Amino acid sequence: MFQRITTVAALLLTLYLSAPVHAAGQTVTWQDVLNIASQYHPPGCPPSLTGATCQERQAYDLRIEIFRLLEQGKTPAEIRQILISEYGNDILAAPPVRGVGALVWAVPAIVIILGLGIFILIVRGRRPPVGG
Repeated sequence: MFQRITTVAALLLTLYLSAPVHAAGQTVTWQDVLNIASQYHPPGCPPSLTGATCQERQAYDLRIEIFRLLEQGKTPAEIRQILISEYGNDILAAPPVRGVGALVWAVPAIVIILGLGIFILIVRGRRPPVGG
């Protein structure tokens, strides 16, 4: 019984939120919410899922918060600042490309380049001499 009530409530909430809303002279759609939510990782969701794809309660709460902020006329940049101030940088799906976050982007590229260089050196060392 509780599951049925929850399902109906979720359906009604989805229908309510999917209707376009006019906020600060612009129309807010559910797709706008999902586009913004895809940039964030709600607490409690698996690492591979974003706020747009996670089905945990925290992700629903995040999407509703984003929707309400858009209704208030907030821009995506303002929403980003609000969420970071509320949750910290851990809310970001992609780490910032500065400071320690830059290492997350740079280390894999460096490892791939070094690995490719080592592979080329090994392959060249195994070739028989030319003309011999």
